[in-house]
Amino acid sequence: MSQPQPQKSTNLGYVIAMGSQLGILIAFPMILMIALGMWLDRKMNTFPWILLASIFAGIALTILDVYKIVIPFLEKRSEKNNKSN
Repeated sequence: MSQPQPQKSTNLGYVIAMGSQLGILIAFPMILMIALGMWLDRKMNTFPWILLASIFAGIALTILDVYKIVIPFLEKRSEKNNKSN
């Protein structure tokens, strides 16, 4: 008689926390950089150049932040899959 396979449990709280964290990490730098770019453009009368530069900086920050969160998660998941095989 074969042993039953352990069920893969998904920690719902962890998944919700990860999703919330990623949502904030995507939205916050963009909002901050757009606001900063608009403010600097008004102060220096350079619309839209600083705004465009700040949008690109916000995109770069967002990619970096998401990378720092997702890569350790994927590595941990890969290690878990290697141990179970």
